[in-house]
Amino acid sequence: MSLTPPPAIAPRTGAGPESLGGPSGEHRAERSESPGGDEPTVSIGLPVYNGARFLPQAFESLLGQTYRDFELIVSDNASTDETAAICAEYAARDSRVRYIRQPVNIGAPRNWSFVVTVARGRYFKWASCNDRCAEDMLERCVAVLEQRPHAVLCYGRTRLVDEETGREEPYAGDIAIEDERPSDRFMRLLRELQLNNAQSGLIRLDALRQTGLDRPYPAGDMPLMAELALRGTFVLLPDVLLFRRMGLQTFSRGLAGKAHADFYGARSTALLDLLRRHRDHAIGVLRAPISAREKGRSLRQLVRHLYWDLHGA
Repeated sequence: MSLTPPPAIAPRTGAGPESLGGPSGEHRAERSESPGGDEPTVSIGLPVYNGARFLPQAFESLLGQTYRDFELIVSDNASTDETAAICAEYAARDSRVRYIRQPVNIGAPRNWSFVVTVARGRYFKWASCNDRCAEDMLERCVAVLEQRPHAVLCYGRTRLVDEETGREEPYAGDIAIEDERPSDRFMRLLRELQLNNAQSGLIRLDALRQTGLDRPYPAGDMPLMAELALRGTFVLLPDVLLFRRMGLQTFSRGLAGKAHADFYGARSTALLDLLRRHRDHAIGVLRAPISAREKGRSLRQLVRHLYWDLHGA
């Protein structure tokens, strides 16, 4: 077995203001009135903590989508700024908005996972309070997933936006994962997915609920993405559909100390986080609906990554 070192894996580091809160707690919540009628085709989950600065722009971007058959689930992680007032205003204005306020801060990863548990659609999209989408993002991604049953996720290319200056630049690292073999898709994700913009794409909700969702440690979104790749392909559209803000307030990689612990809901160490991530990768492989041969091939690749991660290569 070759031991060529793989590149380092970067987490989804764009949860931003969904961060610096108190200890985790139970999922008891105050809800606004939910929209009536049939279940929507798409559920959008918007977890937020103290996101008032950019939240109105996020709302306008999502509610202005050309594809209209969706619900927008907002989970307010016990914010202390004007987030609650902004959410209440949009919930009163548009019946598609379902506003849920957590009574205590439950940590960002658990809040990101929470919106999945209450979703009612056939497809699901995570949205950040910092980002905005092209107005036809949902329309184009729904069309792809309707036409391609083996695709589990569809997203477009990304432009990164400086949170202070508004300056935009293209991001060249977005990848398609369309290999036929599940183990090849798993390997490609481990090797190539860096900044995790794919998590902001449109995902089949039934497949998403078969995963362990977002884990409460750095790069805890990577086992989730690997589990999705084991279940289907990732389609990358050629046009820019996501405008992602980057900066000190919107980039969680720079958090340290108590802020880091509050963001993830627990204190930890780098080694423990590494071992947890590889453990969850292994669990994801073992429970994936793939053949024993594909599981074995994926696990061998995972062992190689663990070796190089432990040796700092």
